Amino acid sequence: MAGDQLLRGGDEPRLGFALLVWLGLAAVSLIGGRGQGERSLLLVGIGVAALGLVVRNSEVLFAVDFLSVLCMGALAVWQGSGKRLSQLELLDPPRAALLATLTAVVAAPQVMRAAGSETEASGARVSRVRAVAIGVVLAIPPLFIVASLLGSADESFGRFLQGAIDFGFDNGLAHIIPSAVLAWLATGWLQGSLGGPTGARVPEVRSPAITFTSVSIGLYGLVALLALFLGTQARVLFGGAAYLNATEGLTLAEYARAGFFELVIAAGVVLGTLLLADWLTEEGENDRRYRVVGTMLVLLVTALLGSAVARMCLYVRHYGLSVERTFAMAQMAWVFAALGVFATTVLRGKRTRFMPSLLVVTIAWVALLNAVNPEAIVVRVNVARAVSARAVAGPRFDVAYHASLSADALPALLAAAPQLSPSECEALGVALAAQWAGITEKRRAHEDWRGLDLPFARALAWSGRHALPLCGGRG
Repeated sequence: MAGDQLLRGGDEPRLGFALLVWLGLAAVSLIGGRGQGERSLLLVGIGVAALGLVVRNSEVLFAVDFLSVLCMGALAVWQGSGKRLSQLELLDPPRAALLATLTAVVAAPQVMRAAGSETEASGARVSRVRAVAIGVVLAIPPLFIVASLLGSADESFGRFLQGAIDFGFDNGLAHIIPSAVLAWLATGWLQGSLGGPTGARVPEVRSPAITFTSVSIGLYGLVALLALFLGTQARVLFGGAAYLNATEGLTLAEYARAGFFELVIAAGVVLGTLLLADWLTEEGENDRRYRVVGTMLVLLVTALLGSAVARMCLYVRHYGLSVERTFAMAQMAWVFAALGVFATTVLRGKRTRFMPSLLVVTIAWVALLNAVNPEAIVVRVNVARAVSARAVAGPRFDVAYHASLSADALPALLAAAPQLSPSECEALGVALAAQWAGITEKRRAHEDWRGLDLPFARALAWSGRHALPLCGGRG
């Protein structure tokens, strides 16, 4: 019932969903969540990820935090099935997602059967339930007759009764069905994360333990391909301005953009291939040769990523920073971190530590994204770029783009506006006022506290005060 109410906050019931998550965590703690170290760690992580939905307004961060809640919730069910996070392996995260989904769907009957067994074992409880059921049946006729008479005796009371009946038939199902679905799914998740019987099983997928020779062809092929690419494209990858001057018809934008995402994806594919090759081979089988080829591939991929970073920095230097470019660089940072984890675990013969370490790194990456506020970084970088370029008639500050950013950027925009030229500052104030006046008006038409988050609430309060930024030409 709480979920039915909390999730009716529009397209993104941020505060409502966060409250529902925290309610579920409280239920786990009350039922029996204490005293379990790894489970407590996961529950804290779920609560912190839900907090990110409330403290940030960015659409991309909303997706990251929402997926973090789902992933850690799935790991809580996986851990409740008798596993340990320190034993997390390459294929366990997708298995955890499937297990959590099956558990949420099929575990509720297990709980109800257990409750029925307890009821049968308690004769007094059965008697009370039977007495209540008989009482409800006996009460219906007199209540119906008296209510009909009272409704006929007083027109206003009759309208009230009719409204209640209409609400029950017209709107009751709209609340009963979502409440029942949420109750069913929540019961399954609680049962799974508490370690109770669920009836859900996901088969283990074991390594085929093939020889290193079978996987070495692909690994050495990747080494040759990456080395060839870096060798033949050295001028393209690292040429910078000199390469641009020597290449007719190639613009700076084309150079900086070309291949950036392809290089990042290629790095991910190579890392995934290394992990798959490690899983496919028999443990201890030619570990030395695997470490050699793995080290070579890590170095080559690092060179590729270094080129991608150089391209993005060049693009930002000439065209400024955007939210999309910021999150692209954040993804790059995660890939770099994953490579570092791989190099310090798998390549050193500590393969069992890779997935637990990567989980910790990913949690830290998500937390850092929420802490640094990427849209505020976009504002600060572009304001500094506009200020430094003012003396040489460089690029102007893009007022329209920055005014369209989410509520996360508003405090940074208001703080940085006085650094802009008076005309840009004035234009930014007008654009922000118009942007948030429209949002505020739309909000009033569909006002709902369940869709709020802290930056958005602060932005609405600022818009209500009509507080324009203080510019150099205005006292």
